[in-house]
Amino acid sequence: MSTDNLHLPEPSLPTLQKLNATIPADLDAKAVAKAWFAAFTHSIEAGDAQRVAKLFVDDGYWRDMLALTWDFRTFSGLPKITQFLADCLGAARPSAFVLRDDAYLGLQQPYPDLAWISLFFDFETTSGIASGIARLIPIANGEWKAHTVYTNLEDLKGFPEKIGLLRDAAPNHGKWVSKRKREVEFVDKSPVVLVVGGGQCGLEVAARLKALNVPTLIVEKNQRIGDNWRNRYDALCLHDPVCEIYLLLCMDSS
Repeated sequence: MSTDNLHLPEPSLPTLQKLNATIPADLDAKAVAKAWFAAFTHSIEAGDAQRVAKLFVDDGYWRDMLALTWDFRTFSGLPKITQFLADCLGAARPSAFVLRDDAYLGLQQPYPDLAWISLFFDFETTSGIASGIARLIPIANGEWKAHTVYTNLEDLKGFPEKIGLLRDAAPNHGKWVSKRKREVEFVDKSPVVLVVGGGQCGLEVAARLKALNVPTLIVEKNQRIGDNWRNRYDALCLHDPVCEIYLLLCMDSS
């Protein structure tokens, strides 16, 4: 596939030389992080996309996984970050921000010419519980601004995962088939989510939603679930270690 018209960004490391910045010897990294986070949360909770964007460097990035966009999206540069926030803040209404005061809060400097202040945080939206990570870099005037922010949906409100004490402890007594038949026919509940496509991704999403007790219907154009790869490949094999696989059902949820 040609990439001539994709206009892909050309990211580069935010080195101190490129930023024309230095790291002060008396830097209080936690104080810088807390001050930036206070301005960040105040601006977001006020729904002020322009003010949030001013806390980023011009070539900053925001990566969102479901928390604000219900999608996997990456926004690069101030215009796209500003537009993304203007589109999403009103509906998602992020709030209840809490900065994690842990070992990751502070200055990280893997190389003499590369440094950032890292911070982790938690927050809520109208629909879910989420987390975030930010990396701040110094600029020429001595300020610290965000180079990258990552937000991720952790849980859906009102739909706790059925693990641990929330598992169904009632014995099955051989009634799985009849119970499954009722589920398939949606006798007791109507589907809340429609998944288009019964490939591996569609099956993963439906299985995870079932674990959250969200009734889900999958529609598939082929005769049987799995035909989209059964009719093309001899087998389906994962070649990576489980810890490196992004398939939802391979992730540890114990």
